[in-house]
Amino acid sequence: MPTTEGELLLTYATRILALGETVAARLKERTVMGNVRVGLSEDVAVSALPAALGRLRRACPHVHLEVVVDHGDALAERWNDGELDVAIGVSSSFNADPVHAWNVELYWVCAIDEQIDAALPLDVIVYAEPCAWRRLMFDALLNAGRDFRVTVTSPNIGVITAAVESGLGVALLPAENIRPETMRIISLAESDGPILSVNYGLYAVPRQSDSIRAAVELLTESFHAMTQPLR
Repeated sequence: MPTTEGELLLTYATRILALGETVAARLKERTVMGNVRVGLSEDVAVSALPAALGRLRRACPHVHLEVVVDHGDALAERWNDGELDVAIGVSSSFNADPVHAWNVELYWVCAIDEQIDAALPLDVIVYAEPCAWRRLMFDALLNAGRDFRVTVTSPNIGVITAAVESGLGVALLPAENIRPETMRIISLAESDGPILSVNYGLYAVPRQSDSIRAAVELLTESFHAMTQPLR
């Protein structure tokens, strides 16, 4: 029987292979060219979405990509100012209707060898404000009756994951950012309640060229695969 980590890696490998076959078939149907301005929320722009844009670039070399990575509110401002053709970010930051929307489930994680002492205040690692994950974390801890203290604050997901791996505290992370070899998922209390999640949306301009439609299709499939929950 495979280990939990092995099952996780197998799940991601299956998703990636299936996605690659779908994308290859669709992109062979036509030659796509043009410019696409893409905005990605920093908290999800780690592997799946940039990889999707990389595949689009390789499959459609005549498409010029302008990719911007920023936090949710700044990304929404760029969208409102007409600086982007496609954007993926926290839905609550946008005042437009998304083309697609998904819930990204978040998991409590700590370093793989860290021991959580329920008698001590919980050390937590958080995003800098403004951040929907941060507010969700604080509300869940207060509802669970857990004392806590912030040990690391950063606007960068790379810093957050590195701090978790170094044993500096507990964080909320989506499945895509959890590294089974260095992190483990924990349950803080029976009163944690339902699985925590944040709603994200994909936004696209109404009038779309072939290149924008290709980007929307590929990002939709990649983001949907990325947001599948761990089971």
